[in-house]
Amino acid sequence: MTTDELARRVDALRADMERTRADYEQIMVHLAGLSSALTDESKRRALELFATVVATDYELKVLLLQDLSYPTDREVWEKYMALLSWAAIDELPPKIGIEYREAGRAFKDALKPIKSDGDYMSNLTEIRNRVVAHRDLEGGDHWLAQWHLTAITNKHNGRSVVQSTASSSRR
Repeated sequence: MTTDELARRVDALRADMERTRADYEQIMVHLAGLSSALTDESKRRALELFATVVATDYELKVLLLQDLSYPTDREVWEKYMALLSWAAIDELPPKIGIEYREAGRAFKDALKPIKSDGDYMSNLTEIRNRVVAHRDLEGGDHWLAQWHLTAITNKHNGRSVVQSTASSSRR
């Protein structure tokens, strides 16, 4: 992709984010209002699940825009994209309750190709566990510093920290 094409796509995404941000805020305000009036636990769980999906979608788009807009800080944006991706892939499916079995099954089926990509899931889990979600300051492993060093090196070599068998087979 040329620099001009990338710039056009970033501008289009930035313009689309204005509408997306307004939609996101409107949906979240509406869900908060509905949630405060609900006493039925299953309906409340449904609203919380929906809010989680809406927030995850919005946050991934924001981080992608930041990654594209500020590639010099790629290691920061990718770290948080990895955390959100891991949460959506690994944590969200079990939270889809029995009431939403069909939706949960469809979501899990859609995630199968991602979850079966061993390299990608291994990288994603390591970033989540060692770099973003659990910062171990006492263990002495210094995973955060190592991850940033790897990310900076990969950035200068035009690669990403998160690798996939799907992406490596295309090279």
